[in-house]
Amino acid sequence: MVELDLKKLNQDIATLRKNRENVPLELLKTKYKKPYAKLKEEIRAQFEIYMKHIIVLGILKTGPDLTGAKAKSMVEQIQKIIDEEKAAGHQKEVTRAVFEEFNLTKAENLACGYYTDRVKYEIYAPYWLEHIHQEPDGKVTSDLLPGMTWHPEAGVWVSFSEPSFTLMMPPTQAGIDAQHKEDTERFKKYLKEVRQE
Repeated sequence: MVELDLKKLNQDIATLRKNRENVPLELLKTKYKKPYAKLKEEIRAQFEIYMKHIIVLGILKTGPDLTGAKAKSMVEQIQKIIDEEKAAGHQKEVTRAVFEEFNLTKAENLACGYYTDRVKYEIYAPYWLEHIHQEPDGKVTSDLLPGMTWHPEAGVWVSFSEPSFTLMMPPTQAGIDAQHKEDTERFKKYLKEVRQE
């Protein structure tokens, strides 16, 4: 099984760019056919693994309850999002950023906007909310973040026993919806910028 090697992926994309800029495409497809095809296949394999990593970034933190039917359902829902985004042409747009524009950062940003955010808000958010608890003293906690409480003024989860904080999802559907709206607007703005390039 191929392991993700981001350094190699970036180097291979740089090599592909150099080849495409300095060698006529006809030569790449004839005289250099085998090494050119091998390079593209190595990039494709690495990028496929990387895409899987990016897509599941929306699954922020899980508990021991994510097994069996619940885990299977989550995987099926993720696959449905992947299929829908492919059907909408977004996978081609992400792939084009790598193979034609040689821009892995753009591909990452597109993948996060099209896939990761959907996984986070459509699949993970309901699971997250199942783990939120209102304590008798009024504090909001999550069993996925032991020892941490929600600090509404700062919009973060904090631990006072070990001074630390984390930027997980808010503890309410309204808070999640507001965060989702901000992320969606930010992605729309990004799309507008990159499509004008």
